[in-house]
Amino acid sequence: MKVKDVMTTDVLTVREDTSFKDTVELLVENRVSGAPVIDHDGRLVGLVTEADLVSKEAFDLRHRRPLAAVADLIAGVSRWSGKAAGLTARDVMTHRVVTAAPGESLRSVARRMLDLGVKRLPVVEDGRLVGIISRQDLLRIFHRTDADIAAELDAKLASPRYAPEDHSVSALVEDGIVTLTGSVRFSGEVPVIVGLASDVAGVVHVDNRLTYDELDVR
Repeated sequence: MKVKDVMTTDVLTVREDTSFKDTVELLVENRVSGAPVIDHDGRLVGLVTEADLVSKEAFDLRHRRPLAAVADLIAGVSRWSGKAAGLTARDVMTHRVVTAAPGESLRSVARRMLDLGVKRLPVVEDGRLVGIISRQDLLRIFHRTDADIAAELDAKLASPRYAPEDHSVSALVEDGIVTLTGSVRFSGEVPVIVGLASDVAGVVHVDNRLTYDELDVR
């Protein structure tokens, strides 16, 4: 499955010149923790998050004594202090945004999210925002019934496009765990069947109990 298969296309966005207050209201009213920032041509220019907006309360110089402000600079929080003075989405947003592409595999995007510790990635094509993918979207892959998983797997096992010929493989699905039993002709066909089952959306684990008739020396 690709990013385009699960991403949200109706994306909540803000413009560069959206005021600080309007940005806050947009996030709060829609119960989201961040939104892409786009220009007037629909191109992604940044990402504004709750953390960016909370910086105003945490580091706004209007509420801090001069010595405290200096201490913040020494401690290396000038980035947040700069955002705290912002009045528009452009002022507080994160400019360098990690993105995903519609044709990317979900596996690579999931790993990127975990490596970076982010909850969502804007999806960009030719510089334009076309969607957003979140951890919740990735979890929907596993939100399938055992019956649906079994039906798709049975169809692929019966198709010469996916499965080797002359096999007697059957699959049992329980709680997303696929148990493969039966046999194939050549040993090299075992990983093919296991890979076929692993790639079905919703599969949590594959328990391989397959046997083979001949050692594959081809």
